[in-house]
Amino acid sequence: MAENSGGWSLHRNKLITASEYSSLMSSAGWGSDYPEPKVRKSLEAYPFVAHARSDTGQLWGYVSAFSDGTFTTMLGELVVHADARRLGIGRALLNMVEQEFHGVPVYVKPLGEAKHFFIACGYRQPATEMVVLYHRNGT
Repeated sequence: MAENSGGWSLHRNKLITASEYSSLMSSAGWGSDYPEPKVRKSLEAYPFVAHARSDTGQLWGYVSAFSDGTFTTMLGELVVHADARRLGIGRALLNMVEQEFHGVPVYVKPLGEAKHFFIACGYRQPATEMVVLYHRNGT
């Protein structure tokens, strides 16, 4: 656990409940009512999960990532509670990923205005265009 004088702390573990995950995602406009089994499955799928909590224990931020440890680290989700933005939580969580996979390129797929956050953190667009494609299998 890493303490912060701003009223929150960082944790490198998967001790997150479905209800608090749903609350965090809902505050960010990402939906709500995630069932516990699906949240558990997601948490277990990511080799790297970290989160931020307020001094009162509320989940204020979450980050997840996959990495091969050599060529690629893919950021899964980076979410900060709407009421806890601009406190340095997003940058701190992103730094945890970068420290865990030091020297390995980190790739992100920011949605909408989130790209400005990543650019402010030193991320840049590649010279060659990259396109994100997806397919919701079975839906």
